[in-house]
Amino acid sequence: MKTPCELVVGKILPSLRASVVKELSGKYDMKQSEIAKKLGITQASVSQYLSASRAGGTKVTESFPKIKKYAVEIARRIAAGEDRLGWYSVLCVACKDIRNDEEFCRMHRLSANLPGCDICSKE
Repeated sequence: MKTPCELVVGKILPSLRASVVKELSGKYDMKQSEIAKKLGITQASVSQYLSASRAGGTKVTESFPKIKKYAVEIARRIAAGEDRLGWYSVLCVACKDIRNDEEFCRMHRLSANLPGCDICSKE
């Protein structure tokens, strides 16, 4: 059994984090060590996100274009020096928004092998 929260933690958040890392590195020219410090992850994780060896590539971000939109906003706030509490609020909004997406519900039904499940639409 796979709950919607497990799908978020396993697929959505890693894709969002990878997108934020790529945005901070590309657009804001931040060093890997600085990105790691700001996100509270290791430099090795940042390197893996940048090389797409972590977070499963772009499949999830293609299914959920909203991820890119939220990543841009989170990266902008981080680059502007906003503390974690500020940009965490965007992360929580992103999570709620994506969980309400019909594609997310479809993905959950498939991953949980629950053809008649409608829990995502009831939350």
